[in-house]
Amino acid sequence: MKRIDEIFASLAFALSVTLMAGVLGTGVYANAAASEAVGYSALLHAMASKGAQQ
Repeated sequence: MKRIDEIFASLAFALSVTLMAGVLGTGVYANAAASEAVGYSALLHAMASKGAQQ
C-alpha cells in the first residue's frame, strides 16, 4: 500500500508542476495579477477620496 501511495504522490506532483508551468507560460497568471493590482489601486483611491470628503 505504501508503494501505491508513493506512486500516486509522484504523479500528483508531476501533474501539478505541469499545470503550474502551463498557467505561468500562457500569461494567465500575469493577467490576473495585473487585474488584482488595478483593483487594489482603485480601492485605495476610493478610500482616500472618502477620507478627504470627511
